[in-house]
Amino acid sequence: MIFVLMKRLFTYSLLLVVCVSCDFINRSVVKEETIVAQEKQSIDLDTVDEFPSFASCDHLEKEAQKNCFFETLTNQIYEHLSQNDFTVSKNIQDTIQVALQIDTLGIINIESINKKVVTGEHLPNLDSLIHASINNLPKASAANKRGIPVTTKFILPIILNVKE
Repeated sequence: MIFVLMKRLFTYSLLLVVCVSCDFINRSVVKEETIVAQEKQSIDLDTVDEFPSFASCDHLEKEAQKNCFFETLTNQIYEHLSQNDFTVSKNIQDTIQVALQIDTLGIINIESINKKVVTGEHLPNLDSLIHASINNLPKASAANKRGIPVTTKFILPIILNVKE
């Protein structure tokens, strides 16, 4: 009789342990899913940890490196455009929006160039000059997010002021 009672007590205890242990397994899975969901929400996809850079800017701090990158880019385009004499029959003032993409290998590509129709009519070779200036840039390093190279896109404004 005591043996049967002990056997039942052992069976119930074992059943209780199995039920409780399954509950612990499910709780840890839910907890991991919650952590992953929170981590995904904390990642800001609109910013990068390290901006794209040229070799001449690599030694600088984050904000100075960003400024150096854009300054180098702007100076390259300005120098290339200033080597050309533009002849126009009327004054042209325009802010040209150059949409650039820097891929994970650091290759800079022009996605689009937006300008006024008048600018395109009076300066038909402007797009090719901008493309040539971008192609003559030194090799860039890609932006990084959590130590992984990522593709970045931005719009570079070029203020054009040509007088007749």
